[in-house]
Amino acid sequence: MTTRNITMRTINIIASLLAAFMATSSYAQMETRDTRIGTLQFEKGYPSDSTVEKLYDEMDFQRASQAYIWGLPVVSSMNLVKTVLSGHDADYTNLIGITTFEDLSYGITANATTPYYFVVYDLNKLGPAVFEEPAGATAGFIDDLWQRPVTDLGVPGKFAGKGGKHLVLGPGQKAPSDDKGYHVVQSKTNQIVGILRNLETDTDKAKNVINAFQIYPYSKRVNPPKTKIIAGGGRKWASNQPRGMAFWQLLSDAINSNPVEERDGFFMAMLKPLGIEKGKPFNPTASQKKILEEAVFVGEAMAMANDFEKRGGMGHYADGTAWDIALTTNIEQQSKYYAHLDERAAWFYEAYSTSKGMTTQKPGVGSIYLSTYKDTDGQWLDGAKSYRLQVPANVPAKNFWSVTVYHNDTRYLIQNKQQRADRSSRMDLLKNADGTVDIYFGPTAPEGKDQNWIPTNSDEGWFPYFRLYGPLEAYFDRSWILPSIERVK
Repeated sequence: MTTRNITMRTINIIASLLAAFMATSSYAQMETRDTRIGTLQFEKGYPSDSTVEKLYDEMDFQRASQAYIWGLPVVSSMNLVKTVLSGHDADYTNLIGITTFEDLSYGITANATTPYYFVVYDLNKLGPAVFEEPAGATAGFIDDLWQRPVTDLGVPGKFAGKGGKHLVLGPGQKAPSDDKGYHVVQSKTNQIVGILRNLETDTDKAKNVINAFQIYPYSKRVNPPKTKIIAGGGRKWASNQPRGMAFWQLLSDAINSNPVEERDGFFMAMLKPLGIEKGKPFNPTASQKKILEEAVFVGEAMAMANDFEKRGGMGHYADGTAWDIALTTNIEQQSKYYAHLDERAAWFYEAYSTSKGMTTQKPGVGSIYLSTYKDTDGQWLDGAKSYRLQVPANVPAKNFWSVTVYHNDTRYLIQNKQQRADRSSRMDLLKNADGTVDIYFGPTAPEGKDQNWIPTNSDEGWFPYFRLYGPLEAYFDRSWILPSIERVK
């Protein structure tokens, strides 16, 4: 057999194999098939009219569901901004005190132990802002609408509690030539939210440090107006995400009042067929509304699962305990090769804001938040049942620790007739002989343990946060571990 004949034979074999592969591989013609979204019909490789309609509806629904998860932080911020200013006497330079149980009950996973003061400010309307902080024991931050830190305030901030001036610029705004003496920072959104916690234990000092805090437009720096402090007084502000079409309206408002970042381009493309587009009012058609109404429900259900039943090691705190690290994203909301989506949503579904102090790795500075949703048996925490958390001795917290209970549906402070949602080391708690502290949860107090008890409601689920203020080395090296909550049967 000649070399030429061998070569031709080889070519024929290869051609036959290639033909067989083409007939059975992914190049085969699309055919009718049952799928998770129903039957998809094809005629000579073309989708039927009903299949095209079904696929577009499913594309829009899936994209809207994911857009819900993506939009959680900015919608939450937009809700806070609008509800704080709507129908009240507050404006963009007021400090609003959130100090009573009722006031605190409108913020998702608000801390019930220390009072809050916050301000919303529009850099586009008022120009660059001056935040003038006094010396004193405060802790806080300024965040943009996506809840990314612009700067920390107080002890964790630039001036370490010694006082100073921050100059906050908006998107595209340039620092003035006479900016000396300011800590200059820039926000990526026009609206910003400042949150301040007063950590002074002395009543007079606490009052003085808040009264000395000043917020004003840079344009009024020569003769700045005195910052007005407004008591919450039952002000029904909200920092969670509204349900129904209100979610999409707030998302549209946020998009239209702020620059669109390059990282969000694909989500903007997904939202366009749903009637949410930069520069256009939100006026969905009947078919768009139907998809959006279902997607906001499914999107929230996905966000809830992603939060309460974290997967892939997200939020892992320590082996052998059901507690998670609640803050699952970093302040940039970004990893080396991808932007955070599930990590971001797992935090912002149940909580508001981030700061450098909340992601501290430095002992004695900032704060740590632990969360849990199940007991030692792996069952969801149930308001009709009784539980105990034994806090080990020598809690690694320089300042104090606290445990706070939230309603799992609203993520707000649990509401009960006692108006009691937390217990902390600042309170007169009963201690065991070995230095441990038992905290009880349930519809009724264990006999003789009322001061260590947080009441729950029989018709609700709930979850707690365990906070360490000024976490110490034993937290970071895990030589001190918080055990799971156990059911008391």
